[in-house]
Amino acid sequence: MGVESQSTALGGAAQATDRKATPGLVVRSFPLIAHEWRRFLAFSLLIVVDWCAVLASLGLAWGLRSGPLHGLWAGYGPVYPFGTYVRNLYFLLPWAVMFAESGLYTRRSLFWDEVQQVVRACTLAALLAVALTFTARPVEELSRIVVAGTWLTTLFVVPFLRFNAKRALVAAGLWSKRVLILGAGETGGRVLEHIRLNRSLGYEPVALVDDDPRKIGGVQAGLPIRGPLSSVTELIAELGIKDVVVAMPRLSRERLLHVISTCEGHVESIRVVPDMFGLATAGVATEDLDGMLLLNMRWNLAKPWNMALKRSFDLIVGTLALILFAPLLLLVALAIRLDSPGPILFVQQRLGYRWQRFRCIKFRTMYTDNERRLREYLVQHPEARTEWERYAKLRSFDPRVTRTGRLLRRFSLDELPQLFNVLSGNMSLVGPRPYLLAEVPRMGDFTETILKAQPGLTGLWQVSRRNELTFDERLRLDEYYVRNWSLWLDAVVLVKTVDAVLRWRGAY
Repeated sequence: MGVESQSTALGGAAQATDRKATPGLVVRSFPLIAHEWRRFLAFSLLIVVDWCAVLASLGLAWGLRSGPLHGLWAGYGPVYPFGTYVRNLYFLLPWAVMFAESGLYTRRSLFWDEVQQVVRACTLAALLAVALTFTARPVEELSRIVVAGTWLTTLFVVPFLRFNAKRALVAAGLWSKRVLILGAGETGGRVLEHIRLNRSLGYEPVALVDDDPRKIGGVQAGLPIRGPLSSVTELIAELGIKDVVVAMPRLSRERLLHVISTCEGHVESIRVVPDMFGLATAGVATEDLDGMLLLNMRWNLAKPWNMALKRSFDLIVGTLALILFAPLLLLVALAIRLDSPGPILFVQQRLGYRWQRFRCIKFRTMYTDNERRLREYLVQHPEARTEWERYAKLRSFDPRVTRTGRLLRRFSLDELPQLFNVLSGNMSLVGPRPYLLAEVPRMGDFTETILKAQPGLTGLWQVSRRNELTFDERLRLDEYYVRNWSLWLDAVVLVKTVDAVLRWRGAY
């Protein structure tokens, strides 16, 4: 399983009471509370936070209905006291039940995966509460506006409070789980990086374990490297580990089975990052064939219904975006005209759906003699040539870019005219990068999969460190998107795009 696609990413346990000091270790506030009690206390506090979040959402909806919005909906019947809603909604018990049913108290998820679970749980809870109320108490009527407002508010309040509550629990040591990573190579480093990028999950990497004597005793990314693998059970006991991640995809089958059997019985959970022969970022679903494990390679955007749904989403959101950004488009066009001679728009042939070529529209950000400027700069700066060959971009300084162009690129405003490409059907709001014809040889085996989807105005590559990614990393993210597409994923990428642009993350 690819580390990037893990929504529960490496579950485990908490701190031990009798552990030895380890470099990079942070002593928390509750070291003497047993692991089981800390977990129980953390889950109990999360339940209280969720109940308060729903109660606050109900109070806000009721307050708006009985206050500022009372005159607007005066003809829709009386506004019952706040206590009536609490009693008739069974003291918000349907929300607690649905939160538990959705696994919000039994597994740890990345933020946007948890938001999706919360949306599902709140929707089902609201429907269940209404059904129970009107079935059991048909005499007392509840305002449908208040119930609908409560549901809508919970979609924002619950994820926000849960995220901050988990961060507080991590700081207090109640949500922390200690993890041991087997493998101090590239894969182990990526696992460690993804854990640290998602601190609200509460996973606390303690050490890396490897068989390489040259690595043992050293430090990688602030963590000690211990070893060899044969000592893993002793390390588990010494460091109070409850979770192990085997991040050694090249380990032989026999050795892998031995490591797993050695750890079993000593930890709560063992997770393995397997060798998927270059498909580690591709979407896979497991199937059971009478005791035989099958891996089903998903290809979501190959389904006609999904493509029709995505196209409808593009037309609706794209039209609204074009209306919203119309004044900005005019201002940018004027700035380009005044800054440097040349056309306002830059039109270039790109590869689209099923190898179709299309004219990709962008605001011009370069001088008209940009090729000459690039050649001269690469001759004068050999280090820039290395950067160009690796990223196909110059991130530090690009002599081809105008003053206005630098500002447009920093905020990705140069790509706004691609909204016309979206409405014309050549592109999508979210999708793979629109690749150049000259880049096809470098795309290799990813080409056929990526070109089964419309290229996007934004995509996973843009919200994942943007221009810090290598060309190969962009290809893998684009492949992952095509195989794992969902309407929810598109919505998340659009929200993350706004965040990435405002924070200048990965801009150059």
